[in-house]
Amino acid sequence: MVRAKTVAKNYPTMLVLAAANAAYRKNQGYVKPGYELAGTTETPRKSNRELVYYYLDNTSELIEEDHEVATKIKAWYQGKTFKILSGSYVSDFDHNVLKMLEQEETPEGYNLAVLASTPGSYFTGIQRDVGESRVKFAQGGYLGTVGDKVETKCEVMKCIYSQKWGVFFVTAITDNDQAIFFSYKEEISYGKCLTIKGNVKRQDNNTTQLNRVKVIA
Repeated sequence: MVRAKTVAKNYPTMLVLAAANAAYRKNQGYVKPGYELAGTTETPRKSNRELVYYYLDNTSELIEEDHEVATKIKAWYQGKTFKILSGSYVSDFDHNVLKMLEQEETPEGYNLAVLASTPGSYFTGIQRDVGESRVKFAQGGYLGTVGDKVETKCEVMKCIYSQKWGVFFVTAITDNDQAIFFSYKEEISYGKCLTIKGNVKRQDNNTTQLNRVKVIA
């Protein structure tokens, strides 16, 4: 007896994005399959992928915000087309998402799982874009001069871990709108406001690099 092939079900792509935002909103972030407990045994959560399927079957539970964010997600990814045309780096993940968003329908399975993760990428990307813009257009000039010991209040715009050096590289904006850059032993979340002390090591490209940085508040 020959079994009939199971035909994958397709969903409208924009509806998948709206369901993905609803899942992100419900979980207040992205929960991978297998990580539903998210550090607690008291309140198990469904993964975002599972919730996307749920909302696709219960579309009446989607709110206007979900559809609005879906439109913004698609527009944000389409904006990456200009980066590709200009030769700028775009990750394989983003390339795949762009191809999926060109389709009016999304099949269940792998493609749907990928789109389920796009709200997290979108919101993180928006934060990064805002941070990069603030650093690029900082109007405060340099902080101190090379060799100075300085103390300043700042807001973190970017924090990236370097496997090579085993530290986090932090980009921040001071309360005087000055771009600064330094390494630190611990991760510091985006938007965190700090008071730091350090030595001015280098100044170029409108950014002051500090070393021996200590967070004092």
